[in-house]
Amino acid sequence: MTKNELTILKLLKENEKATYSQIEPKMEIKNHDKYWTTFSTICSLISSGVIVSNNKYPSNYSLTSYGKVKVKEVL
Repeated sequence: MTKNELTILKLLKENEKATYSQIEPKMEIKNHDKYWTTFSTICSLISSGVIVSNNKYPSNYSLTSYGKVKVKEVL
């Protein structure tokens, strides 16, 4: 897992849910576009079944059952 993916998992472990605006400031951006970096990291975690979105605006992201197991494994 990338550093940014681990950052999101730590945030969700502590808070159960998080919005984009809570996630974005914690991302390691360097010379990349902050919106694309954050969005692509979130999408990667969703597509791998680790987190889920409630499909509302603003979206709340939370860990899936698999994600909770993964958190125990990697953190």
